[in-house]
Amino acid sequence: MADICDRLSNTGRLLVRSGIEIGRILESMIQDHDTVTASLPRDHLFMSRLVYVDPGQQEVVVAPSDHRPANAALLASPSVTLKCNHRGAQFAFSCPRPHPSRHLGNPVISMGTPKIVLAAQPRHDWPRAKVPGEPDVRCELRMGLVTFPARLVDVGLDGKAFIVSDPALPVCDGTRLNGARVRSGDGEAMVVDLEIDKVVQAKLPDGNPASRIGCRILAEREQLEKMIRLFVVDLQ
Repeated sequence: MADICDRLSNTGRLLVRSGIEIGRILESMIQDHDTVTASLPRDHLFMSRLVYVDPGQQEVVVAPSDHRPANAALLASPSVTLKCNHRGAQFAFSCPRPHPSRHLGNPVISMGTPKIVLAAQPRHDWPRAKVPGEPDVRCELRMGLVTFPARLVDVGLDGKAFIVSDPALPVCDGTRLNGARVRSGDGEAMVVDLEIDKVVQAKLPDGNPASRIGCRILAEREQLEKMIRLFVVDLQ
């Protein structure tokens, strides 16, 4: 299975809104000790590196730069757009709520994880098209003769996925759900199987309880690719 940089080499520009893939991109930047930069008010340039990312806690951590005024300008911003040249491609992502913190005893700057990442090959300009909204992907999970509604909220390139459902859904780690129906908008439903890795209790943005189900989608490559394209969007 190709990673984002491999996929980008074939498409030129991508909008990544898969939290799974965003976490992998940021982790690889940490592994490569890449430099991240941000242009800030009063012509300050923040230059540093990522030191930690926790997608579960929605936290990104960067080291302070050597330029204190740039640190102060970043901390005064409600959000910051970071850019990075990584493995031959250009990446840009916005992180909200920068604030001072500590990591492994060292002073750092913590921020929220980005909801989207824009990626482009150096020969391409940054996309100017309107960013599409969050995909609305409905699921119908079948257990025996009973079906339960759910939403597919994330898919990675390797088929790893997250589904949000009613907390009453009687499913646990290690369950296999056959014949799940997945549909985006008015499109034709795709029938796939799901291997459940982990079920945790969560809350929806409106405060209502839900189950967040980590799973792997078992499907024909063509079906899986259709779902991936909802979360990793080719902007060509």
